[in-house]
Amino acid sequence: MASDEAVAAMARTILAEKRARKAAEDDALRLYNRVRQLQKEEDRAQKRILETKRKAKEIIKARERNEQKLLEKEQRQRELQEQVEEQKLDNLKAKEEALRHRIEQEHKIYQEKLEVVQKTKEERAEIERLLAESRLLARKEALEQKDTIRKQQEDARRKIETLKLQKLTAAQEEYERRLREEIDAKLAKEEEIERLAQLELDLIERLKTKQVEQRKAYQQLEAVLSLGNVSTSKGLAAASKPSSPKVTAVASAAAVASPSNLSQQPSQSGAMEGPPEEPSEEDVARAFAMYDTEGVGEIPTLSLDGLLRDLGVPLNPSQLSQAIAQLDTSQTGRISFGEFLLWWKG
Repeated sequence: MASDEAVAAMARTILAEKRARKAAEDDALRLYNRVRQLQKEEDRAQKRILETKRKAKEIIKARERNEQKLLEKEQRQRELQEQVEEQKLDNLKAKEEALRHRIEQEHKIYQEKLEVVQKTKEERAEIERLLAESRLLARKEALEQKDTIRKQQEDARRKIETLKLQKLTAAQEEYERRLREEIDAKLAKEEEIERLAQLELDLIERLKTKQVEQRKAYQQLEAVLSLGNVSTSKGLAAASKPSSPKVTAVASAAAVASPSNLSQQPSQSGAMEGPPEEPSEEDVARAFAMYDTEGVGEIPTLSLDGLLRDLGVPLNPSQLSQAIAQLDTSQTGRISFGEFLLWWKG
């Protein structure tokens, strides 16, 4: 029992020692760590001190450099100011020199102008003297050449009169030549007029002969129509019955052959009307000219119907076709006044 207690006491003592040792180890470790921490803090503090000293040195050096630069700047400014002052002095000297030079130049120019004016006066006087001498010489030459000029003027006047006379003679000859030409042309025209007048007389005589023949044909036609009218009036009323086919054919043929004769138709009473007054040659010419719009003495065949109606001789289509065939034999589509007049009078 006692041994157990002793063992227990020993065990407690050992445990207590272990605990004490453990606590001492822990304290030693904490102290070691604290020492290490303090050493690190000391190192950092030392580094900060060194960094601070380094920065302080740099600041001092920078301040010294700035002070040096400031001194150098002030030195440069002083030097620049001195240069500016020197430049001002130089400029002032240059201005004074330029002013002096300008004054000298102006004085020189003034002297030159005075010399030029004096020289100009002398030259003008010399020119006036020369002009006076020249006028005297010119007057003498004019007096000497006056007779020569008068002779030349007289010669020129004689030449002009001679030329005028020559031109007048040439103009007179030209006038006589043109007068002879005009007289010859007039005589030729008069001969042509006489020839045309004779031709017109011949045509008039021929037309008169044709008119006589036309009157005879008309009288024959009237006699035939009168016989036909008498034969038809026995059994038929004149207003309701047409002429016989033979009479109608004869009348149509006569109308185409001579358009100045109007087709005779029986009146209501059965009596024959007399032939209308035949248009004169002047009336025919005026009517033809109304359709001759181009003034060439021709009209289109299409205008024949209107022309005949204006002359009081309307034709039916068949008669108009026959008349165009007789007038436009060459089928040109045109009818001349001569052809129409011969056809009209025929």
